[in-house]
Amino acid sequence: MNKYEISVWEDYFVPASGSMESHYEERKLCVIGSNTMTDGSRALEPNLVLNVNGTHTLTFKLYLSYIDTITGERIDNPFVKLLMNERKVKVYWDNGQEDVNDKWYDLVVKDISEDSDSNTVTYTCEDLFINELGKSGFELNFSDEANTGSWTRKIRIICFKRRKKLYTRLR
Repeated sequence: MNKYEISVWEDYFVPASGSMESHYEERKLCVIGSNTMTDGSRALEPNLVLNVNGTHTLTFKLYLSYIDTITGERIDNPFVKLLMNERKVKVYWDNGQEDVNDKWYDLVVKDISEDSDSNTVTYTCEDLFINELGKSGFELNFSDEANTGSWTRKIRIICFKRRKKLYTRLR
């Protein structure tokens, strides 16, 4: 069985103070599922997929309401109200094998589907860096008209920030 933890996060603004510039930081709101949780509100059927293009997709379900095993009362799932489109979700995934794929993934909720027959909501999350990548791409055109005047080189440079590192991809 895979070891995992799914948690909900939010970014918050930190104003400038002294020599420190204003910036955003993140904080964990709660853990909504893990392989050790037994509560009825936990995330069910988590599935982390590595797509052909190198991105990751996480799907999981939450019950809209559940029966409390102690009181026997039906309770609305408090995690459902926390999860909305574009909410930041982090997942730790350990597939049980010794490899480099056991790690934390930063994702955002991209799709929410409710199924009234099974009383569940299915969430689909995609890599956060792909979301940011679409916001920060730009194109540069280089031409060498002085030498030959016959060629123009077009380079697409895409930069994105992930875990305080800057990555650049040339296409």
